[in-house]
Amino acid sequence: MRRTHPEKGFTLLEVLIAVFITSMISLGVWQVMNTLVNSREGIERVSGAFRDVQKTVSLLERDLLQAVKRPVKDAYGERLPALTSRISDAKLELTRQGWRNPLGDKRSELQRVAWEYDELEERLIRRYWPVLDRAQNTRSREQELLENVESVEVQFRDTNGQWLNQWPGDSGDSSGFAEAEGTDVLRMPMPRAVEVVIDHERFGTLRRLVALGEPMAMGPQVPPMGSQGSGDNGDTGDNENGEDDE
Repeated sequence: MRRTHPEKGFTLLEVLIAVFITSMISLGVWQVMNTLVNSREGIERVSGAFRDVQKTVSLLERDLLQAVKRPVKDAYGERLPALTSRISDAKLELTRQGWRNPLGDKRSELQRVAWEYDELEERLIRRYWPVLDRAQNTRSREQELLENVESVEVQFRDTNGQWLNQWPGDSGDSSGFAEAEGTDVLRMPMPRAVEVVIDHERFGTLRRLVALGEPMAMGPQVPPMGSQGSGDNGDTGDNENGEDDE
C-alpha cells in the first residue's frame, strides 16, 4: 500500500517574514505617493502665488498707463487731484480710462481706483468706485490682490526730474499740492513716472517703473465734477471685478 505524505504548509516564521516584506513595500509605495502629492500641492501653491503676483503687477501697470487727468470730488465734496498719494490709507489713488461696459450701463468709462496696503494683514488691496464724483452713500468695492506683502513704497518723478515720496509734492514747488481754498485741481500736473516697490515674503522685492509721459486730459465729453450725467452719481452696474479682464 502506497503511503501518502501530509501536505506541507507555511510555518509561522515564514508568514511573519512575508507580512513584514509586504508591509515594507506598502510603506515605501505610500511614502513615494505622499511625497508626490505634497510636491504637487507645493508647486500649485507657488504657481498660484506667482499668478497672483503677475495679475497684481499687470493690473497696476494698466492703471498707471491708462491714467487720465480727471480730478474728482470725494464723499464730502472735497476736490481731489487726478492722481494723488495724499489720501488716508491709500498708497495711490487715480482716475483711469478703459473701464469696459459690456452691458451698456449708463455710466462713465472712467474709473476711480485706489491701491491700499493693509499692514496688519500684510495684503495689497485695490479699491474702486462705481462713480467718479462720490456721494456720502457711495460704496467702494474691494479686490484683495496679493497676500504676504511686507511693505509697499511708491515714488513719483516730477517735471524737474526729482523723485518725490508724495504726490502732489509739498506746497511751494512746481508740482505743489495747493491746499488753499479755491485752488483749481485741474491745473495740478501729473507725474512723469511712478515707481512702485513691493516687498513680498516669497518672491522678494518686486519693482515696477511706469512712465506716464503726458497723460491725456479729458475733454468736453467728460461731465464736470458734480454733474448728473454719465453715471457719475449713484451706484451703477459693473462687471464682477470692476476691471477689463480680471
